[in-house]
Amino acid sequence: MRAAGSAQRHLTYRPEIDGLRAIAVAGVILYHAGFAWIPGGFLGVDIFFVVSGYLISANIRKDLDTSDFSFRRFYLRRVRRILPALLAISLACIPFAWWLMLPDGLENFGQSLVATALFANNILLTATSGYFDTETAFKPLAHSWSLGVEEQFYLAAPILLWLAWRVGRARGVMLATGLVTVFSLVLCLLLARTYPAHNFFLLPTRAWELGVGALAAFATPAIRARIAERARPLPAAVGLAAACVPLFLFDAAMALPAAAMLIPVLGTATVLVLAHQGNWLGRTLGARPLAAVGLISFSLYLIHFPVFAFVRIASLDPPSPLLLGALIVPILLLSWASWAWIEQPFRDPARVSTRSLVIATGGATVLAVAIGLVFHATSGFYRNWPELGRDDPGSVNHANIAYNLEPERYLGATLSERRGARARVLVLGDSFARDVVNMGLAAGVLDPAATRLTRIRACHDRVGRQLRGVLARAELIILARRSQPGDVACIARLAGLLQANSSAPVVIVGPKSFGWNNDAVMRLAPAVRYAYRAAPDAQVRAADAALKRSLPPGHYVSILGLIGDAQGRVPVFTPDRKFISQDRMHLTRAGAAWLGPQLFAQPELAGALR
Repeated sequence: MRAAGSAQRHLTYRPEIDGLRAIAVAGVILYHAGFAWIPGGFLGVDIFFVVSGYLISANIRKDLDTSDFSFRRFYLRRVRRILPALLAISLACIPFAWWLMLPDGLENFGQSLVATALFANNILLTATSGYFDTETAFKPLAHSWSLGVEEQFYLAAPILLWLAWRVGRARGVMLATGLVTVFSLVLCLLLARTYPAHNFFLLPTRAWELGVGALAAFATPAIRARIAERARPLPAAVGLAAACVPLFLFDAAMALPAAAMLIPVLGTATVLVLAHQGNWLGRTLGARPLAAVGLISFSLYLIHFPVFAFVRIASLDPPSPLLLGALIVPILLLSWASWAWIEQPFRDPARVSTRSLVIATGGATVLAVAIGLVFHATSGFYRNWPELGRDDPGSVNHANIAYNLEPERYLGATLSERRGARARVLVLGDSFARDVVNMGLAAGVLDPAATRLTRIRACHDRVGRQLRGVLARAELIILARRSQPGDVACIARLAGLLQANSSAPVVIVGPKSFGWNNDAVMRLAPAVRYAYRAAPDAQVRAADAALKRSLPPGHYVSILGLIGDAQGRVPVFTPDRKFISQDRMHLTRAGAAWLGPQLFAQPELAGALR
């Protein structure tokens, strides 16, 4: 989202736009707080994109019309409106990250610091996660991805519009904007399912939303000239409903920018064109309470997500939406302070000169990048944390990630004829299957020369010829993959297919989860910390229970049942005080050595391995 309360130098201030911003930022904040009744609150960002496209393009077009456009002035305004508040809040996060985060989170935070300062966090998130992954809720700067999209748009839009103006004046600007918008929308629809993260985070598949705003800005005079004043409020109200109702009806499954997103995007554009202070809808949106929230919406957007993230990081169990909702009042106060003491002064050249602006923002950028690089280079000061197994080979934060990847050496391995006492074993699945291989090797029950790993990330309705040949040679087949309740039918069907193509026993190893938050566990007193038992993720517990019900007896091993106590809670540390899991899902070397002997002692597996 772009800075709020920023009526352009050549444009009349429109309080109804700040009212629209208020609705957008409220949706985003309530969604991030976890309120189930607003599952589409993420659409607030889409509303901001349309508003940004509208205002920025209208400003550029007006300057072009009057031969007053200046690249220097345009980019300087962007710096004034965005960088001071963004950098101040990014730097304010550093002491909390240092205090609360384990190395993995601190290293990622360092990467986010660099990416945010360079307006590239959308690119970083594309490479490392999805916006709706649980892990994203622990990343204080994850929300700056939208600023990356907008700043990248700000870099490209003035150049494109200036060139189009030079070639074809107003018609050239409209044509170029329309072509880019249509191309981006088509690309977005084509990539929605095949590249969901790229589609969500990157400018090429988001530009159409900004482009719709730009086209609305260019068309506003002509549309208003054709629609009588008294007839405007009704279509504007329909547009507002199209923008707002999806906040309560859409959900994360529809979050990929896709065809349904046209509804709130076109609705927002309709409001921007037809709602103004001359009609009742514009006056309603521009009412002082809404406009006041809209004025500080940029700081609200910047501040709310780090606050929520650090509260989550400091919590042993997921904080309730009511708790996070109660934080909205102090967030509002902090946002007002940021708007009054940072945003407003830096926007005014009379209060902060260009030289002072460059020194302040340049120095803050260098500081943020330098600290971020230190956190990255030291892997979040991994060596300071013996609980993570710093004596593992490599002694870096990535040692645990590398350990999980080690079994990939068995991908495609040949299951030759038996040469010893141990069985030929085929392990299928995702990263959880790699954990099974590591546990078997740590327990000494898998023969490295008679073990094969095969990736299976989705359901299959048939077994290919190559896999059938491997199944025929296997003497034990193990399937392990991350599971949600909706995956149970898939796993049961896949297990049946495997069994139909092999005489070897097929055993499903259940999903695992080691609690909500290792960071908070480390804040406990040592006497409590190492004996702490965590509640597994609710979705993992539900999937485990459903698998127990769905699979035949003797074909399922529940890891949660194996290590859980009477309340279903599981240990976080091994007896020698090492984390069983660094990321609460995958096993450390110490975790595999502790859990492996227990898993392979279960009769479903032990009998086949004799």
